[in-house]
Amino acid sequence: MAAVTKNLTFAITASTSFEPPFLLAKRFSTLDHFTRGRIGWNIVTSWKKAAFKAIGLDNPIDHDERYRQADEYLRVVYKLWEGSWAPDAIDPDPENDSYADPTKIREINHQGKYFSLSTRHIVDPSPQRTPFLFQAGTSAAGSDFAATHAEGIFVSAASPAVLKPKIANIRALAAKQGRDPRSLKFFATFTPIVGRTDEEAWQKYDELRKYASTIGGLVLFSGWTGIDVSKIPLDQELTAADSLEANKVRSILDNFTATSKEVPRWTPRIVAERAAMGGLGPVSVGSAATVAEELERWVREGDVDGFNLSYVTTPGTFEDVVDLLIPELRRRGVYPKLPAEGEESLTAREKVYGKGQSGLRDDHVGSKYRYEVYQEDPPIQKTSALQTPQVERILRRCETHSVELMSILEAISCEMGAGLGTCMWAAINGVAQEGKIKAISDDLEKEKNSLSFYIATVGL
Repeated sequence: MAAVTKNLTFAITASTSFEPPFLLAKRFSTLDHFTRGRIGWNIVTSWKKAAFKAIGLDNPIDHDERYRQADEYLRVVYKLWEGSWAPDAIDPDPENDSYADPTKIREINHQGKYFSLSTRHIVDPSPQRTPFLFQAGTSAAGSDFAATHAEGIFVSAASPAVLKPKIANIRALAAKQGRDPRSLKFFATFTPIVGRTDEEAWQKYDELRKYASTIGGLVLFSGWTGIDVSKIPLDQELTAADSLEANKVRSILDNFTATSKEVPRWTPRIVAERAAMGGLGPVSVGSAATVAEELERWVREGDVDGFNLSYVTTPGTFEDVVDLLIPELRRRGVYPKLPAEGEESLTAREKVYGKGQSGLRDDHVGSKYRYEVYQEDPPIQKTSALQTPQVERILRRCETHSVELMSILEAISCEMGAGLGTCMWAAINGVAQEGKIKAISDDLEKEKNSLSFYIATVGL
């Protein structure tokens, strides 16, 4: 698709739970080169049991833990995309069979809680370096993640009044991190059914309803929210308390239990009607002018910047959007014109922030990892007596204090001998996993109270 288009941006969904950061960084850099900067990444953490079982895990990682892992994942790929190659590393010299200056390609030595790697980025800097970053999710953990990393955020609700406070919250969180809150762009789910007249559009809607699967919509809803609607009376109001499944999409659950003037109460019957056609967002039926007015209302009342259009049929829905809706939006001056023939196409990020802004904005956290700014910590050095998987795992969990902790462990090892290892690592491992001080063996407490104090002080 990229090969036969000039202006479309392609955003690809990829999970931070299923693929090593190095491989993802390599793939997206390659795609960014091939498309001349027209690539975005829709970041997901994944939640389905079946998906985790497919990669050998019995259960999904806990919801908030997935976001903590994703945060470290992003910082790893920033180091690869932004920090491995100097801006002037490319220096083609065909006569000497040279393409780049190896002294300006830096090795990344990342030692973290979830990921560890020592490598250079294998692909030279692409037009954007970091692809345009999309994300969806308005739970507490999802909102923090979006405020830190996302440039485009997918949101959904039945009403703009429900969306507005969620958007305001994420913008406020971004501002606290030093980002321009208006630089975060919010895209609301929206399903248009457009006709040449309102009457024609409603006729189309009635025809499409004949083919919609109510049961299919309810099954989809149950999977998203963890609510088994087969056990709830059709007209009983749904609440978050009805969700008994730990693995669910929390933001979707919130959307289907938040009331508004458009939906004063959610019941299985109402969910069935809406999920069968519109899925997560509103369905707007009417002429191009009617639907355009509804889109503008959502911008005014919900503080959204754009829309993530869902389709009822394909290519039918998209043909109606292109042939009917977009000309109306352009007539209103709210949709850009295509670049003129021969005009240079823009990168994905330039389309959002303006020509010349192909890379991350300076107020984005990823900019802190640029080659000229970020200096990677040296790899952790371990003595041969302490080179065990357990030691390495604990040191990665304690990344901030690893050097201090290492010196203490070496001192204890010399003082107490080989018998130290088992009791000490069991104690520290328990502390790191549970997040609180646990009982440490009597021998360790007698000989080295300072270690217990150290663990308590740094709050492992």
